[in-house]
Amino acid sequence: MAEMCDSEEPEEKTFRGPLFVERDFGLLRRLRRSPGCLTWPLLLLLLFISLGFFMLLVTTLVQVSRIHQSLQRETETSRRPTAQEKMQSSLEKFLQQVTWMNATLAGLCHPCPWHWEFFQGRCYLFSYTQSDWKSSVSACQDIGAQLVIINSSTEQSFLQSWYMRHNKATWIGLSDNNNEGSWQWVDNSPLQLSFWQKGEPNNQGDEDCAELHNHGWNDNRCTAENVWICEKPSSPCPAL
Repeated sequence: MAEMCDSEEPEEKTFRGPLFVERDFGLLRRLRRSPGCLTWPLLLLLLFISLGFFMLLVTTLVQVSRIHQSLQRETETSRRPTAQEKMQSSLEKFLQQVTWMNATLAGLCHPCPWHWEFFQGRCYLFSYTQSDWKSSVSACQDIGAQLVIINSSTEQSFLQSWYMRHNKATWIGLSDNNNEGSWQWVDNSPLQLSFWQKGEPNNQGDEDCAELHNHGWNDNRCTAENVWICEKPSSPCPAL
């Protein structure tokens, strides 16, 4: 085929102007009659170009796949909790459990024994039986308490509310047995804050012991029988 292309001698045209156009058309007609002169080299060129593009495409896809896998590994590593984060999470769970246990213990804890009432860090037992003043003092001592000592107006109001519910004269731990007119509490501390009713104490008929009434205190004979109030400190609840 190459020989056939070489055997054909190009047509010589020495004229200018339109004659060059005629020469060019003649060359085109010869190329149509002998396509094999350019088809094989062109096909080989296209084949090499296609192969090059194919190899470039494969290489690009491989690189993209590697980059994608690397990004996936980095994402998984970034999402995986560190040892410090795991420790922090465990500590938070532990603190939550401790808080729950404290709340549970607080609900079960009673700062005062059963049938005692709690008020401002103190426990109070209101009796439903009656006795004289000295027997009331002994009854409170027998259970590790004392006949109530009133130290504030809030405590007085708290105890007076009990009286209003039951409407019974109630012994408190105050008397002037040791020295007439010198009132002392059962712990031998002197009286400083008082809530006597108007006109009391009047010591009518040797009245040496104090009792709680609706509108304040009254002095009465220590042999009279009243209900009484025992008092003792509350017990703190255990804490974790």
